[in-house]
Amino acid sequence: MVPSSDFFVPQPRSSASVRLLCFPHAGGAPTAFFPWITLLGPDIEGVCVQYPGRGQRFREKSLTSIPEMVDGIVRRFNDLSSKPFAFYGHSLGGWVAFELARRLRRMGMPTPQHLFVGASRPPHLGPAFDPIHALPETEFIEALQTRYGGIPTVIYQDREILNLFTAAMRADFTAYELHRMEHEAPLPMPITAFAGAADDAVTAASMEEWAIHTDAEFELNVVPGGHFFPPSTVETLIETIRDRVIPKPATPMVRTAAGGTSACK
Repeated sequence: MVPSSDFFVPQPRSSASVRLLCFPHAGGAPTAFFPWITLLGPDIEGVCVQYPGRGQRFREKSLTSIPEMVDGIVRRFNDLSSKPFAFYGHSLGGWVAFELARRLRRMGMPTPQHLFVGASRPPHLGPAFDPIHALPETEFIEALQTRYGGIPTVIYQDREILNLFTAAMRADFTAYELHRMEHEAPLPMPITAFAGAADDAVTAASMEEWAIHTDAEFELNVVPGGHFFPPSTVETLIETIRDRVIPKPATPMVRTAAGGTSACK
């Protein structure tokens, strides 16, 4: 895989059988997925998608539309598709992952073998709340914390970090709140959704509607936590991802005395 500022690989694993591309939530950076890397194990190479305006790209201007975000990712995607891959998108990241999967299909490129989404409202439903992307800074931050929580205290205490945070977050919410999904045929890969039982912003009932976006299997897992999952929930989530994407060894067959076959157990 050729290095690119669009993608950050904390622990390259050339022998991994599959790649998991992780798409951060609004305002998020690759660091959101650093705790995942060891848990994924040696068979999965974790690739963190790095949007402009954060992480190593913090000097770049943040984008304000999901199609623009997809444009930047898909231009450098060939190297990532050299082996099987899956997507996990959290919140806004679920929409970016979904639209990228549809773009890859339209372009005739390899598509993910599985789409995982967490705390992400199905895109055909649109946002659940009134828009906040144009609010003054204080009101904008208050609305974020009230609806979603999870803004670290350290961000409030450092004005420079706060400015960077709000600039990226406002751009992402502009992309999220103005996005209008174009209707297409359902995707051919399975979709697995994770809903926080205490998430008031994205309910489990709403996430059930991800089912209409796949012609394959759909699975909804209601997990402990709110909009941002605690470490114990992340461990369970990754166990599910591993179970769905790592190829299962073929069950060996043995010939019976009567000339038939049976599976070894």
